[in-house]
Amino acid sequence: MTKNFNLKEKLKLSSEAKMVLTEILVFVLGFVLMSTKFIFGIYPFGLAYLCSLRKYTLFGFFGCLLSLIFLLNGDIVYLIALIGTLALRIASSLIHKNDKHIIYLGEKVKNAAFDNIFCENIEVRVSISVISAFGIGLYRVISTSYSYYEIFVLVFFSILAGILTYALSVGGDRSLLSYGVIVFALIYRLGDFTIFSLDVSIILSYFVVLYLSRYLGSVKSGAYGLILGLCVSPSLAPIFSIFGLVSGLLWNTSYYLAILCGAVLSVGYSVFVGGYTSLITVTPSVIFVSLLIYPLLKFKMLPVPNFVKNATQVSKPIEAVMLEKADIKDRKALLSLSNALKEISLIINKSSQKEKSPSRVNLHSLCVTECEAFCYNCPKHFICWQNDIGETEENLNRLSKDLFVGGSVSKNTVTEKFLHRCPHIEKIIESINNSTREKLENSVKNNKLEASSKDFERISHILSGVIESQENERYVDKHLSERLRYHLAKIGLIFEDALVTGKSSKEIIITGVNIERSKCSREQLKREIENMICASIGDIIFEENNGEWRAIARTQNIYEIQNYSHSVAKNGEEINGDSYLTFDGTYGKRYSVICDGMGSGENAKDASSICVSFLKEILSVISDTECALTMLSDILRARGLECSSTVDLMSFDLSTGKCSTIKCGASPTYIKRGDKVFKLQSKTMPLGILKELDAEESTFELMAKDVCIMVSDGVIDSKNDDKIIKIIRDFKGNIDTLPHKIIDEAKKMYGQGDDMTVCVILLEEK
Repeated sequence: MTKNFNLKEKLKLSSEAKMVLTEILVFVLGFVLMSTKFIFGIYPFGLAYLCSLRKYTLFGFFGCLLSLIFLLNGDIVYLIALIGTLALRIASSLIHKNDKHIIYLGEKVKNAAFDNIFCENIEVRVSISVISAFGIGLYRVISTSYSYYEIFVLVFFSILAGILTYALSVGGDRSLLSYGVIVFALIYRLGDFTIFSLDVSIILSYFVVLYLSRYLGSVKSGAYGLILGLCVSPSLAPIFSIFGLVSGLLWNTSYYLAILCGAVLSVGYSVFVGGYTSLITVTPSVIFVSLLIYPLLKFKMLPVPNFVKNATQVSKPIEAVMLEKADIKDRKALLSLSNALKEISLIINKSSQKEKSPSRVNLHSLCVTECEAFCYNCPKHFICWQNDIGETEENLNRLSKDLFVGGSVSKNTVTEKFLHRCPHIEKIIESINNSTREKLENSVKNNKLEASSKDFERISHILSGVIESQENERYVDKHLSERLRYHLAKIGLIFEDALVTGKSSKEIIITGVNIERSKCSREQLKREIENMICASIGDIIFEENNGEWRAIARTQNIYEIQNYSHSVAKNGEEINGDSYLTFDGTYGKRYSVICDGMGSGENAKDASSICVSFLKEILSVISDTECALTMLSDILRARGLECSSTVDLMSFDLSTGKCSTIKCGASPTYIKRGDKVFKLQSKTMPLGILKELDAEESTFELMAKDVCIMVSDGVIDSKNDDKIIKIIRDFKGNIDTLPHKIIDEAKKMYGQGDDMTVCVILLEEK
């Protein structure tokens, strides 16, 4: 009896200690999140956190309250909003106090004394947070005499508070989204803190991304790494994504290899983007986190995340056999985040356009200011501003009107009377035009909202592409699955269930196969599946698990490509400014790209290398080539006017033979089919020159034995390429010698005044 009593006492103490630690954690998070300042000088995280809490709400409230008092100097507006938020939550809870069937996230509140308190549904919580944020924003609008900027902040603050509250409210079942918001806020909060010259925000971001990649896989950890990286530095965001992508792929191979490859590629990309100075800022943090997390994960000293535990504890039907790593909740969260980023992009873009175009009131104020500068010492000052002020006001209105409509003013703008009376009118007009021009130029240069809007939009595109790729793999073709079940039973296969998944490439899973009693052969089974899905499949793999057999088959490509290339540098140059690469993308696509950096030598090579590397990284995650090229163009323009490059991008669908080519200032592409040669060309500008993307896409279908020839600018004469076409048409030798022959002939015809690259791609049946 004594042992049982002691055991119960220990369990009781352990439970109480756990509750105390949780209360302290909730208090600390409230204290930190409330003082986390976001863009436009707002503090949305604390309000959203208070609205999301179900248990220990008062501890979170007092944490936020003390943060306001000690860190925000008792900001009275936020203090009133915080108290009002708590009051609204209590009031909304008491309204439904008599309802005995309140359910929060599928769980009945058990404590009858506090039944329904702080257990509102998510819609109510979001509404309360929006109301509180709207009140704070409204005060800022009124206190600034209804400034357009503050009106925009009001709308942005209200929307953001609702989004954050929704994301944090799903924390009742410990979703990755709610944890992600808290980590994002902490990283953002720690942006200015360093320990032994190490940036704490970078360390925390790397640690979280590496930890998630161990359990979430490559794509998800790469997406979350990109999001977390944005709050550290937009320019370094891809580094965190690369870390997650690479590490997530290699965990099952080797812990050491996963951490090492992720670290090396991340450091390499940081040097690639930011130069060798980034070695000082990024490398120490990467090494520190890698050395810290390796023993923690290797020896399982860190707990497995709850969202991973919960997923592995649920029994899986046949759909879950195919979708073992599927997490519908996280997918919806990513989609919601993508849509939210898109909406925020629209809001910021509208505000950006307003900043670019000054209002009529501002232009009138500018005219008055410029006139007063000349009127101060003018002998006719009293005539204009006292005796005949009506005439002066009329002419000021004329000036501001023409300035607003046409962007400039002239002597024709003012009246004849004012023109003859004012001795400084020409200087005033010149000064007004110069000030207006300078104001507009500074507005465009300093307007960072437009760039921020594009960042939100690009990230939304990337997230949408990741979601689309996941949906493509997880798609279940119910109609085709039903037909397959019928025909498999008809040929004598004894099985439990069958499923066909995927859109572009399909996977077939047959569970519960009874090998001994089934009457069909493996060849017959393969033939039946191919007839049903109208596609070729690879070998059927049979797997045994606890005495149960499962058959798995996947569609395979009917084509394959052979690549042959040859490249030479310009005469007198050691470095070739052309870059060429072939890589695999999403949906089973294969890409080939030639980039020709403008000019020659090291600068040209730098630009072309950026292009091929960037396209490989982005198109291996998403299939949106327009988004990838637009982002690449922005990067080149940000690096300066000397950084531009042509892009010749071809994509091949090896399951259908469909092909497309996208050109940005690139040379023609030639398609050889037998004795015929087809020419594909476009009139576009290289990337990095124009603000808007200038690209042209052509789509066509290839057949077996077709040959595609891609060339850089130095290989052909822009006005006459008949000789090159004749060489391609009459060529009868081994295809691997064609690139060398084309370049040798080009040297004879045009000399070697530019870098030369030829890529020959042969399409063959498998």
